[in-house]
Amino acid sequence: MEPGNTSEAVGLSQTAQDYIDAQRQLEIEAREILPYSFDTCTKPLGPLRQLLFACMKCTSDGSSPAGICYSCSIACHGSHGELVELFSKRNFECDCGTSRMHGSCCNLRKTQEDHPAKGNSYNQNFQNLFCKSERYDAEHEHGTMYQCLLGERCGEDWFHDRCILGLPSDSSANADEDDSGGLKGFPDEDSFEYFICWKCVSANSWLLKYAGTPGFLEPVVCREGIMEYSDQSGAAVASRKRKANSISTDDDPGHVNPPPALRTSGFSVPAPESTDVGAGDTPSCKLPQREHPDLTNKKVSLFLHSDFRDHICRCNSCLEKLKNHKCLLEEETTHEPPLDSDAEESTGHESLLDAGEKALSSIDRIRAIEGVMAYNMLKEKVKEFLQPFAEEKRIVCQEDVKKYFEELKGGSKTTQSPKDES
Repeated sequence: MEPGNTSEAVGLSQTAQDYIDAQRQLEIEAREILPYSFDTCTKPLGPLRQLLFACMKCTSDGSSPAGICYSCSIACHGSHGELVELFSKRNFECDCGTSRMHGSCCNLRKTQEDHPAKGNSYNQNFQNLFCKSERYDAEHEHGTMYQCLLGERCGEDWFHDRCILGLPSDSSANADEDDSGGLKGFPDEDSFEYFICWKCVSANSWLLKYAGTPGFLEPVVCREGIMEYSDQSGAAVASRKRKANSISTDDDPGHVNPPPALRTSGFSVPAPESTDVGAGDTPSCKLPQREHPDLTNKKVSLFLHSDFRDHICRCNSCLEKLKNHKCLLEEETTHEPPLDSDAEESTGHESLLDAGEKALSSIDRIRAIEGVMAYNMLKEKVKEFLQPFAEEKRIVCQEDVKKYFEELKGGSKTTQSPKDES
């Protein structure tokens, strides 16, 4: 071999090594974005509070909305290209492989004939509609959206801050903002952690008695124009809030982000609070007796501090009202899949979860899933292309790589091997 050819071969070998290093880095980044194992469907676990997704391709006719778990969103529907992230919802069983998916087989449970859970509840989110029946698009969203804690009437829907205030979406941003950049009349984000929408408040009017008392901010009324708001005190983590183009994170690395960790299983209604009354007497009610006659027939939303549960009355009468709203009595936990067993080895990071949360904070999760699926498909195709060269111990030339990717881009289903050229 001539010296010039030897130099060229070394250069090409270095280029090949650079390519291998780049693929390794891509794999590390993929595992950082999706650190959890996705080899087990959650349906056998029964109803859970868990991260849910909707596959628009598998429910295209809109006749039967369906929700799928984190694992199925990747293993069964990741290549469909029409996933919608619903964030966490309570008491839900995965619909993948059931009659709601119109014959789509669950690749993890190897079935398409399971019966869907009768206890599942669906709202407009499963059709990629949020707030005022608007399609969610992370790239074009503005402001912040908040998830309703109660969810009795709205199904744990998400609402824009402007819609909570009753401001038109096309109004001038500067005219509606205060000196700090927030919306006039809207509570400061650091002053509350939970939000209950006007739909659920109207169905539980007794909740208004708590407005303005310890654990609760003053009520916010949906109307046009500037709103009165007086309580900006307190500090809480915005765990049921999401900025446009971002995913909120939880301070606790043991929880799946972005919605807060809420527990639905294993819950028991606590005994009524002990009081100083004698045996056999009914415990006294501590429900605030604040009346709000001016709020009658108005759309009123409530904002809650992180410790609001410490101020909820638990007398017999109030417990009767709360029996169907366990989330108001005790925090629930969100089910999380186990970490990928190969993740730490691949990244070399001490805490893969921390790295994953950091990566997720800057990328839309649906795009992350689609990107990882596309990367995996490309990786397998490139391995098939390189295999003959490796077996014959031949150097991959620049022309070989260029020709391969041109064929790949053009949709060619055949790839020329070294034997074809010899």
